[in-house]
Amino acid sequence: MYIQSNLKLLINRERLIERFLEILSIKSPSKNEKQIIEYINGHLKSLGINTEIDDSGKNFGSNSGNLTGFLPGKSKEILPIFLGAHVDTVFVNGEIIPAVKDGIVTNQDKNTILGGDDKVAVAAILEALDVIKENNIATGDIDLIFTIAEEIAVLGARYLDLGKIKSVYGFFFDGEGDIGTIFNEAPYHNNFEITITGKAAHSGIEPEKGINSIKTAADAIAELKPGRVDSQTTYNIGIINGGTAMNIVPENTKIIAEARSLKLEKLESITEFIRKTFEKNAKKSGARADIKIDREYDGFKIKEDEISMQIAMQALRKMGIEPRVVSTGGGSDINIFNAKGKRALNLSSGMENVHTNEEYVKVEQLFNLAELILNICSVRI
Repeated sequence: MYIQSNLKLLINRERLIERFLEILSIKSPSKNEKQIIEYINGHLKSLGINTEIDDSGKNFGSNSGNLTGFLPGKSKEILPIFLGAHVDTVFVNGEIIPAVKDGIVTNQDKNTILGGDDKVAVAAILEALDVIKENNIATGDIDLIFTIAEEIAVLGARYLDLGKIKSVYGFFFDGEGDIGTIFNEAPYHNNFEITITGKAAHSGIEPEKGINSIKTAADAIAELKPGRVDSQTTYNIGIINGGTAMNIVPENTKIIAEARSLKLEKLESITEFIRKTFEKNAKKSGARADIKIDREYDGFKIKEDEISMQIAMQALRKMGIEPRVVSTGGGSDINIFNAKGKRALNLSSGMENVHTNEEYVKVEQLFNLAELILNICSVRI
């Protein structure tokens, strides 16, 4: 059984970068993850890892399901953990032709994303598993989770049966920036679907008989002043769609909005403010406001004395990296996992400028991520 303080030496760098480029080349926008799931599943099976692909995608139109796997541990002194990444990307508007130049992985097609979010983590996890198997490294039990549809309201995680994941402490690698950041706190998030119903009328002949739903929505939004409320809270008006023709007073307008806060009471306060503002302005104009509010996910906070934090910090310090612990305004799969009783963290994975055509990954950070995952798997707490 191999036990070594510097697991970095065991990483096959050439294999890792080649696999990363191969994975990047597989397009997998949300709801079209089948090819990448089959690729990962094939590799896990080649390592003798038991796997399962669920049918969660049927709930929201994906051509695949979440992939889970289980690698039995060789040491009872090491706690069971789960590792994971999402396999989908945002919309791909072009070709993905990954290339390495001057230690940086970018897409040669400058019109679209690279897809390193979150395939950098997929590649690093697979390399860590290769190293564990090849060198008979002592670990505890390891559950593996590869989710679909993370980029569209974390749908894959929502439908994942976490009852099959026995480990409590987990680590996903879905944060921007160099290796070393631990995102231990993420917000509560509400979605709004607001429909303003006014009254149609001919805008040239009898506009006085109409009730302009677009103006009603605009008055409410002007009063709201969306954006940052404080260091913990934001809200945004994302989509407005109203009217049927230039010469008709618009009867219906639909608004899609969101609000987020690290504190539940603040989210509830801003949610009520948004609701009342639309209702007040609708009443003032003689329109009606129908408001649907959904909780997209709950927030969480992992304290520094908790086991998952201790594992992550020890693994980073083993690499000579002092952990940087921060909160984030973004949500991810682990919001869902923590709401269901797990104690999971999100860690930075070396990706930069995600969701843009300027996305890139530093090769050295890819190697560091594989080393971090190996350390997490072998930490004794």
